Amino acid sequence: MELVLLGLLLLAALMLALAVLLPNVVRYSEKIVVDAPIEQVYDNIRFQERLMSWSAWPEATGSTCALENGDGDVGARTVFFNQGKRFGHQEIIALKPNQKVSLTLVNSGPLKHTPYLDFDLRALSKDQTEVILNFVNTYQKPFQVPAKLLGIVRWTRALQVKDLEGLKSYSELQKAV
Repeated sequence: MELVLLGLLLLAALMLALAVLLPNVVRYSEKIVVDAPIEQVYDNIRFQERLMSWSAWPEATGSTCALENGDGDVGARTVFFNQGKRFGHQEIIALKPNQKVSLTLVNSGPLKHTPYLDFDLRALSKDQTEVILNFVNTYQKPFQVPAKLLGIVRWTRALQVKDLEGLKSYSELQKAV
């Protein structure tokens, strides 16, 4: 019994130390080159209905989506549902035509965090666009501990790489038609 209590105390001390020592902000960038004009790529990101056609998230999370507000404008939302119950949304918070689409994500999950996502665009030529996905997620302490230990951060980044690949395929297919 004393060993169990000691073990629990050590585990609690370890979790507390991790909560204090692990950074609570996750930040990374991913890049892809899309063989399509910048105007087309920009619209494929800002129009949420198009975005949901190439995004990896609905399939990976088993969710369905619906649009709220004016699609393609600041304030446009893609609302996520699981088994008919709303569990979050992504919202366009800023647009710079043919340069940047900024989104924030809100969910009702157990991890308290504030994710932001920017798609920065740069024309490499008339028919080629560089897309840089910049992701920043601030976890409320101590929620960064389970996010890192359970692989949620790694899983999120992998899905965002899949998103960029989906954007590339969708935009290049659209250009070919």
